[in-house]
Amino acid sequence: MKKTYYDNLIEITSNELFDGLLGYGMFSDKIPPFLSSESFLDFCKNPPKEFTFENKPRKYVNYENMRNINIPRILAIPHPIAYRNQCKVLKDNWDKLLVHFKDKTKNNKHKISRIHIRKIDNSLKIFETCYQDMDEIDLDDYPSLMVNHLFEMNHKNFCTDDYPQPELMIGKRFIVKADISNCFPSVYSHSIPWALVGKSSAKATMTNDSEWYNKIDKVIRNQKEAETHGILIGPHSSNLVSEIVLVCVDRVLSEKYDYIRNIDDYDCYVETYNKAEDFLIDLSSELKKFNLVLNHKKTEILELPLASTEHWIRKLNTFIFSGDEKLKLREVRAFLDIALDLMKKNKDNSAILNYTIKVLSNKSLTNNAKKYFINTVHHLILLYPYLIPLLDKNIFESFKVPAKDIEQISKNIFKMGKDKKRYEAMSYAVYFAIKNNFKISGDLFKIADKNRDAVFMLLAYLHDKKFSRSTNFNTTTLGKKYKELAKSLLYDIDEYWIFIYEVLTVGLLKDEWKSMKKQKISFIVDGFGN
Repeated sequence: MKKTYYDNLIEITSNELFDGLLGYGMFSDKIPPFLSSESFLDFCKNPPKEFTFENKPRKYVNYENMRNINIPRILAIPHPIAYRNQCKVLKDNWDKLLVHFKDKTKNNKHKISRIHIRKIDNSLKIFETCYQDMDEIDLDDYPSLMVNHLFEMNHKNFCTDDYPQPELMIGKRFIVKADISNCFPSVYSHSIPWALVGKSSAKATMTNDSEWYNKIDKVIRNQKEAETHGILIGPHSSNLVSEIVLVCVDRVLSEKYDYIRNIDDYDCYVETYNKAEDFLIDLSSELKKFNLVLNHKKTEILELPLASTEHWIRKLNTFIFSGDEKLKLREVRAFLDIALDLMKKNKDNSAILNYTIKVLSNKSLTNNAKKYFINTVHHLILLYPYLIPLLDKNIFESFKVPAKDIEQISKNIFKMGKDKKRYEAMSYAVYFAIKNNFKISGDLFKIADKNRDAVFMLLAYLHDKKFSRSTNFNTTTLGKKYKELAKSLLYDIDEYWIFIYEVLTVGLLKDEWKSMKKQKISFIVDGFGN
């Protein structure tokens, strides 16, 4: 029997919620995977007696993530104490949140929200298993989606979910496609209590900090210096928070319309054009109740029937491989040519190359085919830097790429990033260098000092530390430069905390940072950089 929205949530205990969000959902998977909050989770569960998790406004680290449209999206690395406090309040009130989600979704004829928190078997990567059977979604738009650990923000998971679209289309002539404009940055923190207990009740008690729903509001605000507008893009908790509001919109609309929602994207099936327009009016009206608005540039009404999957997916899936044990050069070249041609015809749709690379990375290739594929990807990532996060798993590991080739690819990425001031690209290049034990030439400290990107600064420090001949890097001339840079930023530690905390010693830190450092808590993956 297929599970309902509530079935997925009720399986998660409050302790599992806390562990999953804090231990495995703090860092966006768009950041080079050298950061971990697992040791911090252990610390939070067994803190020193004198340690207090002060619930006050904090800032956060910005991280620029490049998208296929060449406009960066600002991701966030939250202040660890502020993020812990949010996870703790969500945990403490999980029973009440479950009542909310049950009430708002119990009358749904099908699972409207297709992407939401759920418990999964840590060894079962359902997203990968079902990948070929799914309608496509541009995962670039959802940087906190994960396909491992305790939680997975699934998209149309046909293995465990229903697939309502074919039934919804029966008797319908139009589909309405709409999405919320700047959804996460537009979420108004006070709208969370509105969703949980009603606007009038929330407003009547908004100064009462002891109310459970106001506690949730406060910890959300305290991650953004007490600002009421916007939730952070990146941490998993933001997906849960957004659902608190959006299921309220679903509760009203589902009584009149047949539709599904992928986070903030809506597909509604209607009988007439007039009803399509009515849906947009009603959706806009319900969103306004929570200070959200539609993105009219992405709103369209299309006549049915439409293909159930994107044209480019069907085109790629009709490609017939020979069935030989290993794909030959001509097959790989033909498949890539089709993908590139489809990409040009589909407004440089980033999902096409993502899909193509993942398909081929799961195949066995002849040596010539493998060399051609790797060289082609090498060429493409310099043109489309948003593909860089695919390299480590889908290219380097899948095809056991020699270290010298990884080094050349990484150095070219670094040069491109430096020339175009794309610090994410440079960060990945340095990450690859540390992981694969080769050195990036050039003055990394000078670049780090100039751009002040916290993730790049930390990776540059770890790189130079790794390749230093000194047994105590911090006492070297270069080590002292990093130390002085970190000290100079202490006045605004929240915005650079991931760099400052890892570089400075106990004696140079204060307050909670000092206590955590004394306990040898690190946010770097164990063994990385050694």
